[in-house]
Amino acid sequence: METLPDVGLSPDYGLTAGGTFSRDVANFGDGYELRRSAGLQPFRREWGVRWSLLSEDKRNTLRDFLNARRGVEAFQCSIPGEGDLRVICAEPPSVIHLSYNLYTLTATFTEDLNP
Repeated sequence: METLPDVGLSPDYGLTAGGTFSRDVANFGDGYELRRSAGLQPFRREWGVRWSLLSEDKRNTLRDFLNARRGVEAFQCSIPGEGDLRVICAEPPSVIHLSYNLYTLTATFTEDLNP
């Protein structure tokens, strides 16, 4: 398994952490619902990460690595406070051109629970 490339910069402080619950819901139409957890791992963690003030080369390195996985292949990365984890980047990263050829790259990493 590949590792997220080191571009010499850590993600910005203020890492956004969250997750999603996998559940099945049956609505009965009168306001009542029947709910249950779905799957073996009903909670999947995710993190919003952002790198600011990236040069064009560093932006390309990160963006190309994440786009090459196409939201399918897992990779190893270090999440502050969590350690090394297997994650996927299900959506393409977004890039903002600041000025003076500096960029901000934002991505969402979702925990990969596959063995």
